[in-house]
Amino acid sequence: MNPFLFDILSSNWLLHAENPDAYGAMLVSLLRGDRISADDFSKARELNRPFVLNFDHGIQSAAQPLNSDSLSKGSVAVIPVRGIIMKDDVECGPRGSVSITRDIKSADSNPNIKSILLVVSSPGGTTSYTDILSDSVKNCSKPVVAFVEGMAASAAYWIISGADKIICSSDLDTIGSIGTMLEYMDMKPYFEKAGVVIHEVYATLSTEKNQYLSDLRSGNYDPLRKNLLDRINSKFHASVTANRPSLDVSTLTGKTYFASDAISLGLVDEIGSYEYALEQANSFPAANSNNIPINSNNPDMKIKMLTTWAAIAAFFNFTGNIESNELTEEMVGQLNDKLADQNTQITDLTLEVATVTEKFDTLQSVHAETVRQHEALKAEDAAAETRRGKTADKSAETIASDQYLHNKIADENI
Repeated sequence: MNPFLFDILSSNWLLHAENPDAYGAMLVSLLRGDRISADDFSKARELNRPFVLNFDHGIQSAAQPLNSDSLSKGSVAVIPVRGIIMKDDVECGPRGSVSITRDIKSADSNPNIKSILLVVSSPGGTTSYTDILSDSVKNCSKPVVAFVEGMAASAAYWIISGADKIICSSDLDTIGSIGTMLEYMDMKPYFEKAGVVIHEVYATLSTEKNQYLSDLRSGNYDPLRKNLLDRINSKFHASVTANRPSLDVSTLTGKTYFASDAISLGLVDEIGSYEYALEQANSFPAANSNNIPINSNNPDMKIKMLTTWAAIAAFFNFTGNIESNELTEEMVGQLNDKLADQNTQITDLTLEVATVTEKFDTLQSVHAETVRQHEALKAEDAAAETRRGKTADKSAETIASDQYLHNKIADENI
């Protein structure tokens, strides 16, 4: 069976609603046994091939393969995420989630690559491996910039939500579709029309095997919605809200937005050109400049600076090209003093919390003893009351007789 056809028919989807039907013509062609020449897809494959750029003295170098052994330090890896995203590579062009994840990890581990630019134009795709690809973006130790060319919807948005910055190419780019769907094509009628008889026989104890499929064919969608789609959707929501803390929760319904609206909703950060996105990716310090030399008699003395360099630059009010600034021993001393002050404050707060906790525990103990003594006194009083010998309770007849005599005396007095 054609593996692409199998993926289309067997996958759950995180896909913008307008796109499932786009596979219709291809699906019919595959079912008919038609095949398009692989040469027709060479341009599509080229568009989805990762490459590396270097900007030595502001001059962009020619593109090099990601796996090249001659990459210059401070290069930027450009990794496309285009088309409908499947788990595995597709013959007609798009690289699958497994390959894109491998590309990101390869770039992250290459000491000559300083940052990654994801170029995205995708309506989404299958759920399989999407969460793993998204995590590889979020957990990348190097800065990741995502540049949207037209659309980043559903699975595509999940993937880029963990990027350090998301830039759209136009205010008309389509963003969002944060939701999960399944479109099931019942092929039985097609095969039956072709004269194919399908027999399904299950083992005696396999009473729930393919139950979702049976429910779908009978029109009972609730079990699949609750046990499959809702679970996938919950993870989707949890991931994007964790990746984008400022994300407006109103965007979690599956709706899409123009980029101009997506900015205010926390879905993306800004709008700019491809060149601007490259510039942003290139603005991060290269791996070798993360080691900022300190003016010292020891030329090998270094201080490792990764993403904290931005905070340190702000601390000393560095401006302009921060890579040109050096940390002196005096500055390092200032940082150490600041950290020491914070550690002292944390220690003091910890002691105060411990003291308050101890006092609270003591008060709880006193309260517990007071309650115990009160209960003991109540019990003692109850016991004494029982021993005191009380007048027997009057019977109902006695009470009635007393009331009669009282009323009679009252009448005589009148």
